[in-house]
Amino acid sequence: MEGDSEKERAAVNLTRYALACHASGKPIKREDIRGPVMAGLNSRSFRPVFDLANAFLEEDFALKMVALPQHEKKTARSEAKNANASKTANRWVLQSVLPDEARERLDMVLAKDEKSILGFAAMVLSLIFVNNMSISHDQLVLYVRKLGPPDCVFPAGEARDMSVAGSATDVQLESAAHTAIAYLARHSYLDKISLHSANGRQGFGETQATQQTADAEGESGVEYTWGPQAKVKFEMMDMARFIAAVSGQECTPDFIKAVGRACGQNISATGAVE
Repeated sequence: MEGDSEKERAAVNLTRYALACHASGKPIKREDIRGPVMAGLNSRSFRPVFDLANAFLEEDFALKMVALPQHEKKTARSEAKNANASKTANRWVLQSVLPDEARERLDMVLAKDEKSILGFAAMVLSLIFVNNMSISHDQLVLYVRKLGPPDCVFPAGEARDMSVAGSATDVQLESAAHTAIAYLARHSYLDKISLHSANGRQGFGETQATQQTADAEGESGVEYTWGPQAKVKFEMMDMARFIAAVSGQECTPDFIKAVGRACGQNISATGAVE
């Protein structure tokens, strides 16, 4: 018979595991929780242990585990599959429970790399946001080339030789853009969607979130949209404020409505989607 002490031990282990995943930028996975984290406990203990770990996280770290949405699918068959899969969450990330006012007062300092990645991701996601939540592969590559991805999205030790402005060749810039886009897809900020079947390979609606190198022959039928990580980290109203800030405009109700029309959503001043 499982005692409260065993469940509390497992909850402490889950808390540590969740914090470790957060620090490394990885999602918290159900299969990993069921393995070493809940060793010796049966499957019925999952929810009590999960809830207790969330209570520890909220009380001690002002964080909570929130479910990552499913990857984007575009076909009726895929939507039906998603509807069934979404009943049980399999991946989570940590999210702050502090209100916006408290976070602003704390003036929280992010690590340099984390700040660079979030800033770069926000810029890319804002471009998709105002393009009715979808963008073609060629457009995205063009935008990323202009933005200039941060060094931290490239594999350690990879030589870029672009420290001097204007020194990079077109081939280097193109390669850097592909690498940066693949990084965002790999970390679930982007979902890559193939809109048609090519030579019997990947069909309409399949995501390629982990694909790092693009097949040039099939890129004409590829689009990108927000991935699960983006949907959790960036709320509609936050994105509207971000777009207003980078464009040097006031985030007025009229501006929010205009941004909402661009992304295909009606966003209220409170941030809710109407």
